[in-house]
Amino acid sequence: MKDFFEKLDEQKRERILNAAIKEFAYKKYEDASTNNIVSAAQIGKGMLFHYFGNKKNLYLYLYRYVREVMDKEIYSRIDYESGVLPIILKQLAKYNLETFKRHPSITDFIAQCNRETSPEVHDDIQNIRNERGVKIKEDIIYKNLDMKLLKPEFREKQTIKLIHWALDGYISEIKGSYNGENLDQLPVEEIMTDYDSYMDIICKAFYL
Repeated sequence: MKDFFEKLDEQKRERILNAAIKEFAYKKYEDASTNNIVSAAQIGKGMLFHYFGNKKNLYLYLYRYVREVMDKEIYSRIDYESGVLPIILKQLAKYNLETFKRHPSITDFIAQCNRETSPEVHDDIQNIRNERGVKIKEDIIYKNLDMKLLKPEFREKQTIKLIHWALDGYISEIKGSYNGENLDQLPVEEIMTDYDSYMDIICKAFYL
């Protein structure tokens, strides 16, 4: 069924996606209305279900779609040449925060999905998050690291995981302080200045 949707002309497809993002971004899954979506998208309700089958399929399709769009925008900007994890993660954090500011509706939608507790979609969302996280770490970030730049006693996977947890944890704490809301208002430059101080400590501890 999704094939029919993806064959639509771009303007109509974007209209449906934008209407769905706005509806799901500011309401819990169970409170969001497909009636509002079809009204904003200017299509018949029957067509929406023809494309997606049901509300759950639409929701999960939308989550995968926006994650792919955001990830592509963020990871395509990163320079992996240094081979140093903290430097790569700093770029990732900066571009991540900048992308949040550029796409507030999408950011709010992702945050709402990540907070969603409805048993109908909660586990699916968490599975998608975990799968994408593992794939990005293994296929994009970790394969570009130069382990020889680490001090000899730290050239192992546990060190990489520890560094990732530490720097990821800082960004997660910042996002958490906003309760997943108004992430487009994050003070990026101020956050990155603090990030540099943590990165310096880690580089001195683990790198040559």
